[in-house]
Amino acid sequence: MAKRKRTSAAVPEASDPLNASPTGKPLLPPVANLSISGDDLPTAINFQVITGSYEKTLHGFIVSIPESVSPPAAVDTNSIPLPATFTDSFLFTAHTSPIQTLAVSPASSGSGFKKRILATSSADEHIHLYTLTSALAPNPPSQKPTKATSSVIASNPNNKHLGTLSHHHNTPTALVFTPTRSKLISAGLDGQIHILRARDWALLSTLKCPKPKARPINFAKDYTDGYGPRIETFSSDGGYGGGAGGVNDMALHPSQKILLSVSKGERGVRMWNLMTGRKAGVLMFGRNDIPLQFGREGTKVEWSADGSEYAVAFERGVVVFGTNSKPKLRIAPTPNSKIHQIRYMTLPMTLTHPTDRTAEGSKEVLAISTEDGRVLFYLTTSPTPSKETEEETKTPADIDTPHLIGILGGKSLGMPTRVKDFSTIFVGGKQFIITAGSDGAVRVWDLDGSKDAAAKQGREMKKVRIEKDEKEEKAGERQVGALVGIYETERRITCLGVMEMEVGEEKEEVEVVVQEEESDDSSEDDEDE
Repeated sequence: MAKRKRTSAAVPEASDPLNASPTGKPLLPPVANLSISGDDLPTAINFQVITGSYEKTLHGFIVSIPESVSPPAAVDTNSIPLPATFTDSFLFTAHTSPIQTLAVSPASSGSGFKKRILATSSADEHIHLYTLTSALAPNPPSQKPTKATSSVIASNPNNKHLGTLSHHHNTPTALVFTPTRSKLISAGLDGQIHILRARDWALLSTLKCPKPKARPINFAKDYTDGYGPRIETFSSDGGYGGGAGGVNDMALHPSQKILLSVSKGERGVRMWNLMTGRKAGVLMFGRNDIPLQFGREGTKVEWSADGSEYAVAFERGVVVFGTNSKPKLRIAPTPNSKIHQIRYMTLPMTLTHPTDRTAEGSKEVLAISTEDGRVLFYLTTSPTPSKETEEETKTPADIDTPHLIGILGGKSLGMPTRVKDFSTIFVGGKQFIITAGSDGAVRVWDLDGSKDAAAKQGREMKKVRIEKDEKEEKAGERQVGALVGIYETERRITCLGVMEMEVGEEKEEVEVVVQEEESDDSSEDDEDE
């Protein structure tokens, strides 16, 4: 095993399969005011938000939140003091079509500043890969960006463009990094799921979703249940997919052995065995499992953190399944609204059980973003019992009574536009949720689980003159977080990612070079071969 220094000016070899630039210069242009005083940095919480948009741009900016904020002497009763500050780090046109999705890998291992891999996809059928450092830039220019730049100028010498993947024949719709950062899994409308090794981006395996075959329509059988034809026919231009069979979303089990996918024109969930690279099973939804108003196909799928359940989102509803693949909970937002994103996340017990002041620890909940600007939080472990007899509470009807803990945003806070995507991050001992939508506004929420959270939230609600009656509070219509910042990107956001930032100056690192056969699961993203 040999050791050698890794410098930020390393140039990739010409045999790089990712079509990297032969000059090796970074492809993340600087655009932002990232100057933060040295006195404020040690006492501030810093993380970076990366957004993709319909305008084909990638926009990264740093969010800085003081660890302790002292209230001002005089505050306007019609406004809320927002302590978060935003400083741009890069803004550039990344694709030739609107960005579909992005994924940020776990941090790299080893000492020093952590690095992450950013993967983005678009309708141009390409996946672009970047390395992002967690070190804050020391002295960037202080000019606020007005438009996306096309020049290849580095905002940070350690941020680099790794190259482009072109394995898909249609729009890549989902990107997932494994927890060890050793592999990248991508799915697309071509009905294919690719598994790539992150060390050299070699294609390890391809899973192909079968395309339903066209068949004569039996009106008596296919239309009597109200769903229409069970299998969609292909259009003449669907040679590579894009019709029935195209993957909408996928979810990786925490064990990294099972993968779930939902496809277009298919009322079911496919399970894949990643150990063998073959299909493990198919769960087709019956008419009694999925209500008519939910929709015909799954649009999102998500595993819980412990792998004991998974949720499938439809256009206007979510169904939670247990390990036996039987529905255990059905969620229909009230008022009825279109669903854009679902994620499992952990909340403090003071938020999930507000009436129990002695509750400690945390609990996993299901978060759902909607078209009307809300993020809803539901408990999925124990549905709310009905008011009927004990025998009736054990009937399947109970799965239609989810327990709503609370909400974020909504029309009551002047946020009526859809929440296209959201993410959560733990940093500095606090938990934050970042939401973004087509209005271009990125909002940062602090989920304060301390004992004075209710009083703090009550004061802020009073400042914006929001009145809620007792019925809404009992039904879970309460704000579970405090708004700490709003950033207007002036672009229609389609997806976002979050990563923690560190204070200091990045130095040269010592890279451990191991033999190829011993580094199949290596997480080093810029290793010289």
